[in-house]
Amino acid sequence: MNQLPWQGYLPLKEMAKQVKIRRTLHPTCPQPQAAWSMDSKLYLNHPSIKAALWGPPEQITLSMIKSDVFDRRIADPPVLTLKELREGAYSQANEGFLDIQPSGNTRPKYGSLDPRGGRREPYAAFRAYPFPCQKPVGQIIVRCNDFQGCDPVQTVQQCSSGLTTSTLVHGKASLQLDVLLSMKRSVIAMRTEFSGLSYPLSFRLYRHRDQAHRMYMNAEGTEFKPMEERQPVYLPRGIDQPIEYYHYERDAAWNGPIEPPESGSEGRFFWIRQRLPAEKTFPDGFEYVVMGLVSGSDAELESVENGFGLGTPPYADEGWTFHEKDYDRIRQAPGAAATAGLHRLSSGQATLYTVVVTSNDAADIMEFAKRQLLEAETDGFEALLKENTDWYDALYDKREHGRVLYPGDSYYDKEITHLFNNWACKHSGGCRTDARKFEASASYAGIETDIQPWHSLPCYNELFYTPMVVRSREDALDMWWHLVEHWLPAARKNASEVYGLPGMILVHGYLPPVKPDRYVHTNSALELCLETGAQVLKVLWDMWDYAADEALMQRLLYPALRDLAIFYLSYLELQEDGLFHIVPAVEAESWGIQPKFEYNRDTISAISMFRWTFHRAAELADYLGTDPNLKADWLHAANNLPPYPTYETDEGLIYAGVPGIKPRWSKGCHPWYIGVYPTTLADEIHLDSGPKEKEMMLRTVRSVPAGHNRPVYVLLGECKDRFPTVDGVHPRTIETYADLCIAINEDPERVINSRSGRIHLFPAVPDWAEISFRRFQARGGFWVSAARTSAGVTFVEIEARRSTLCKIMNPWPGEEITVVEINTGDLIDFKVDRTLQECILFEAEKGKTYRLVKE
Repeated sequence: MNQLPWQGYLPLKEMAKQVKIRRTLHPTCPQPQAAWSMDSKLYLNHPSIKAALWGPPEQITLSMIKSDVFDRRIADPPVLTLKELREGAYSQANEGFLDIQPSGNTRPKYGSLDPRGGRREPYAAFRAYPFPCQKPVGQIIVRCNDFQGCDPVQTVQQCSSGLTTSTLVHGKASLQLDVLLSMKRSVIAMRTEFSGLSYPLSFRLYRHRDQAHRMYMNAEGTEFKPMEERQPVYLPRGIDQPIEYYHYERDAAWNGPIEPPESGSEGRFFWIRQRLPAEKTFPDGFEYVVMGLVSGSDAELESVENGFGLGTPPYADEGWTFHEKDYDRIRQAPGAAATAGLHRLSSGQATLYTVVVTSNDAADIMEFAKRQLLEAETDGFEALLKENTDWYDALYDKREHGRVLYPGDSYYDKEITHLFNNWACKHSGGCRTDARKFEASASYAGIETDIQPWHSLPCYNELFYTPMVVRSREDALDMWWHLVEHWLPAARKNASEVYGLPGMILVHGYLPPVKPDRYVHTNSALELCLETGAQVLKVLWDMWDYAADEALMQRLLYPALRDLAIFYLSYLELQEDGLFHIVPAVEAESWGIQPKFEYNRDTISAISMFRWTFHRAAELADYLGTDPNLKADWLHAANNLPPYPTYETDEGLIYAGVPGIKPRWSKGCHPWYIGVYPTTLADEIHLDSGPKEKEMMLRTVRSVPAGHNRPVYVLLGECKDRFPTVDGVHPRTIETYADLCIAINEDPERVINSRSGRIHLFPAVPDWAEISFRRFQARGGFWVSAARTSAGVTFVEIEARRSTLCKIMNPWPGEEITVVEINTGDLIDFKVDRTLQECILFEAEKGKTYRLVKE
């Protein structure tokens, strides 16, 4: 048999040994890039810890957050029902109260409409408080005054293991520092080798006293802010009416400052310890300890509490001042430190083992931490390094599925640095969060901040993860089925309690890592972005449709999708035109609730994702042989929804977000324009759509240049040799294999696109490219592998993981082909559908592998 296209290439785990990430540590800023940066050059990541190295040479600092270290306090206001929301929208006091601006930012107006006139946010507590919120765990500091005035610290990180090495030389003094976040334990190991020191080397654990209460209290935590400085709850329409502000006094029993951190030592162990307030999930309080143990050298231990100047003070980078107010408060705060000072040795070696243990890990966090440290010391640094190498080897082996192979080695750096942190998705903050274990984070979660943007919780209206599943990386998306499983019972209560309807509804986002006894509400306007529930389930659907996870489909996807479809069906409003309208519905993060729901009906996102939900639920009902009556109702509703809203521009008709408003986008608006959801989410306008539909969608993208519209060009077969830009100009050409590697990493569906249900090979790849790919996933649960040269496709292999009809576009149009089952050599019967080009159709059987061969 001829050599397969992927044979003879360097395995990814071997490639990783050749790739290193080099960076210069910022001397004063723990987070020198934008808060939501997921650049592998910024973080040291671990399945539950996100950390950053920074600080001056004499005080190299590792700061971290952990996905279960949360202040879980949460207000529990009465819910705003749909009935009450309607009363406000149709109140005579709000007649003519239209506050949509004709230009500029489209972000939604505050709250819902109040029957008294004006706007009220019943869930104002979410803005009034910093919690629920992920908390900084603390700092691990390597201190030596010999390196004061040294050049900025340079680091080298091994992509084969995650090991980060820094070498400092200043005069006669030298220090090599190896930092390793164990991927299999909550252990951080710091190995040092030093010589020529005049000052003793020391290791310090530090945690400042939390300052989040200063968002609503004075520094001492004894008084709440003056009324006019508080979060508004009610903004009246008339200027003669008083504004109502949040009453913190009503929550005084539970909204006080977090207690100060503690420090201590016992024998060789030293630690900082933080207790977080009691609440419903951890009624006895949640606490964690950062404990250290020095190995290889004797050390003198010292503990300080309520001291100043003990940690590394954070300052915002001048290019990113978002956190400066928080940093300033932290710099002024006292804190607790535990220090291990090595006995005066000018030369030597020492290793610091540190562990983070929380109430989630053990009932007795201190004893558990000690055991973990002793085990780590017994095993040794090299054993931890070997564990990490094995962990990354397994990751790279897994990523052989979904791999693209290019000639030469110019793409190695681009490919490996892309893969290095791709075991998690951006919405989990670079970790592997599990809502069932009360974990959460977000890409924008700050490492050294007490007040987190958006409470360090992700929203759910920005989930466009089909490309990751296409590339066989659905394991990085587990957080989404964890979330659905954890919150599904509460989402069912939400449908009944708020809307008075059956089924279930997941709304905008920000569900904290708490006991899910009741749905958590955060924004009354955005909870009417009703497509969000479908957007979450689309991730699970792709795990079934592309990745063939039948167990997940039966256990969780169909029950959740069924309930969502029942809710959507009940929400529809049959009007005189005989169509089912969706009222109220709010455009994602735009406009807000308006009087009489004038601009809150039939959003394109709701129409497309209601229909998607009805079709997918009906498809699974048919597959499972269940719910025939519901299936008929769902399909009837899907076929009788309103047409998509449109808007006439000088260039022609485009898709609008909501009827009656001219679509627009400018910096600061929500960067995902819902007018493209029929392509990016609902898979309704795709490669096999008619020319007029595709051109109208492309015209929409050009007319409303939202930042994340770029994938539309690739999904519709444009930009095969260019990087897409939102304005449609596409000035940058894909000229090299390194360029092509970047382009495919950004848009994997360049090499295979099956959104229509028909598999297209290499639909957006430059003609000159000679590449192959292995085990990308296609709809129907197929693994597909293929190769091409500048002359065309040379190899196609399809592995079936379900018994279903396979539909693939003929790689050799006009040529005769055969379909061969490779294990038996049997020729497989097939048909050719020529209604739109040439599509090969054959019945694939689960567990069998097929090749398409040109005669």
